[in-house]
Parts: sequence; structure tokens; C-alpha cells
Amino acid sequence: MELKKREAKAWKPYLFFQAKLYPTLPYLSYKALQVKKKYPTPPAMSNELVLGESDQKILIIGESTVAGVGAQDPTETLAHHIHSFFEGKYEVQNYGKNGIRAKELLPYFRKNLKSIDGQVDGIFLYIGANDCFKLTSPTDYYKALKHVLEVLQEQFQANWIYLADIPPVEQFQAFPPILKSFLKEQRHFLKAQMEMLSRENELVIHEQISMDFDPSFFSDDLVHPSGKGYLEIAKFSYAGLQRAGVV
Repeated sequence: MELKKREAKAWKPYLFFQAKLYPTLPYLSYKALQVKKKYPTPPAMSNELVLGESDQKILIIGESTVAGVGAQDPTETLAHHIHSFFEGKYEVQNYGKNGIRAKELLPYFRKNLKSIDGQVDGIFLYIGANDCFKLTSPTDYYKALKHVLEVLQEQFQANWIYLADIPPVEQFQAFPPILKSFLKEQRHFLKAQMEMLSRENELVIHEQISMDFDPSFFSDDLVHPSGKGYLEIAKFSYAGLQRAGVV
């Protein structure tokens, strides 16, 4: 009953959003294709990356941020920076896929996750930007993300799960104003689901992202982070653990 009430509450404003969105979808799709042609996506530098060797492990999993799209080499990736912040005390297992959504995460990385032996001390989860781009409904996103959190916790018995905020897609410099406007609203709906899940699960650490998204933050495609951008994300994420008192 509680879930049905939550779904109804989420759906009403989202229906108004969809009513505005759907008439413009052909034009928005055209503008999105223009962006892709003008700013080709850089290659990924850390789709699968294991750093260090230790009985103590940290898992980093998610979308293009984890895959290192926009970095020049593996040393500029999120995984490398996080491994450095922990001063090499942990083995970092990093699995990322550009374009992946929450509902696709576990099936895609099933073999990778199965190969990890024993407990994982902590998990960094970066997922949601593509659910924003691909207009996943709030209800579907909530269910998919909840399932991901439950499965990861059951398998690895982590002490904490850092659920990264969806980046402010409306600030991505490659996007024209009309795309930014709709993506900002879509992000708002999905962020509400993340915040709800973090309140429901005491192991989840989630906070609103706060950093300077100046031009140097972005790679050449003006969407994905540069090496500097990845360093800033890693700093903010690690500081989030410090603010939560888990490191």
C-alpha cells in the first residue's frame, strides 16, 4: 500500500512533465543527434580495472564516469584517484559501461560481480545519468536502483554504499538550452528517488553534488569529465565518506 501511494505521488507531477515533453520528442531527438555528431564520445579508459592487491576490497561500479570516458589514460580515471586517496590500502575493483542504465547494471556485470571473492568493505555506485538521458520514469528508476542496492549489499556485505548524485546534466556544455531544460526536470524526478532510497537504507551515503563545473571540468566532448574533472569527482566522493564518518 505504501509503495502504491509513493508511486501515485511520484506519477502525478511526472505526467505533467510528460505532457510537455512528448510533443517535442522528435525535435529533442534531432538535437541530441546533432550533439553526438558535433562532439564524438571519447573512448573509455577503465571499463574493467583492478588496482592493487589486498584482502580488503572496494568496488566501484556504474556508467561512463566509472568507465573513464573522457580521461586520457587510466591514471586520470576515477578508479585511479580513489585508489590513491585510500593510499593503496585497498584493492579497487572497477567496472563501468558507457550508456548503461540502472536496470541494466546487474545483468551486464553479472560475471564480473560473481568473480569477486568474499566481502567488499565499501561500494561506490555511479548510476543515473543515462536514466536521465533516456527518460526512465521515477517509479521504474526507484525499483531498479533499489534492486541494485539490495543485491550488492546481500552479495558483498559492505559497510557502506556511496550512491553518487546524478551529475547536473543541465550544465553540460554540449547541450542546447531546450535539452538542458528538459533534462533538468527529468533529473529532479530521479534525484528524488535517490534521496528516498538513501533515507530508507542506513548504509547508503548520498549527498547533493557540489563542485565547480567550469570548462576545464569537461573533456573534448563537453559532456564527460576530463582528467581534472575525474579528480574533482573523486575528491568530492572521498570527502563524502569523511563527512559520513566511515573513513
